[in-house]
Amino acid sequence: MTIPPGRPCRAQALTQFEQGRIQGLNDAGLSNREVARRLGRSHKVVNSYLQDPAAYGNRKHTGRPSKLSDRERRSILREASNSTYSARQIQSHLNLGVSAKTIVRVIHKCKFIVRRRMRKAPFITIQHRQSRLAFAQKNARRDWSKIVWSDEKRFNYDGPDGNRAYWHDLRKDNLRFSRRNYKGGSVLVWACFGAKGRIKLVFGPRTIKTMSYLYILKKALLPYWKKHRQDNLTFMQDNAPPHVSRISRKWFEKNKIELLSWPANSPDLNPQENIWGILARRVYENNKQYHSTAGLKKAIVKAWHTIDQTIVDNLVMSMDTRV
Repeated sequence: MTIPPGRPCRAQALTQFEQGRIQGLNDAGLSNREVARRLGRSHKVVNSYLQDPAAYGNRKHTGRPSKLSDRERRSILREASNSTYSARQIQSHLNLGVSAKTIVRVIHKCKFIVRRRMRKAPFITIQHRQSRLAFAQKNARRDWSKIVWSDEKRFNYDGPDGNRAYWHDLRKDNLRFSRRNYKGGSVLVWACFGAKGRIKLVFGPRTIKTMSYLYILKKALLPYWKKHRQDNLTFMQDNAPPHVSRISRKWFEKNKIELLSWPANSPDLNPQENIWGILARRVYENNKQYHSTAGLKKAIVKAWHTIDQTIVDNLVMSMDTRV
């Protein structure tokens, strides 16, 4: 091996065989320098071994003492815990005389703190919390089988955002997911279900406005509602502007459809969100992509018909626990 000039190469440690030969030659009365010559090793490594054969290879290389005290390390971890501070900000806040890299190393050594991407969540104000609590208190004893749930969702050609995982064979090339600009295209779907069954899916325009929303209700909800008029059902919708507009409110009153008062920013309460999750997994199974609106719509409808009514019933019954 050629050693670059000016860059020393650390020699390999003595093997068990070499250690035995050094010990034997030393016992025979040979000098350390002669032993080194016969083995083709340096005089220094022979001296190092013979000084303490039992400790050879077991010494801990402590290196330079740390500039940080235990107290300063704890301060760094407290500052980093569930915070968005960078290493330089922590360095500045604590006025530490070490580099940002040193602070990063301290954090990495802690098994309780890892770097993660912050997940999105709805913006919840104090008023939102109060309205959610009031909703739960008011509906704690409600018969959820009388509720008809609705929601809209956009399905993209390339599938939802998020990590796409696969089992990678290290002997083969990496798999890649080719995503088109703007996800290639999309369709907007309105769905509705309840304990009495599911309503036929309706594909709406790219943007739902009041009049297009009323068209969907007339086409899909109204026939279902007239069929179950004697069941005293209540309709659930979120607080999207087309849903709560003055025209929409009048339409519900005209058709005698009772509305469930729904708190703002409560996507976790609507079981339709779970139905969307099931649909998405089936529509985009095995990282499937679509190249036409017709193909995507066909897949969504097919997946909708594969959802068993027992799944719907379980979601309805789960509302007591959610509330």
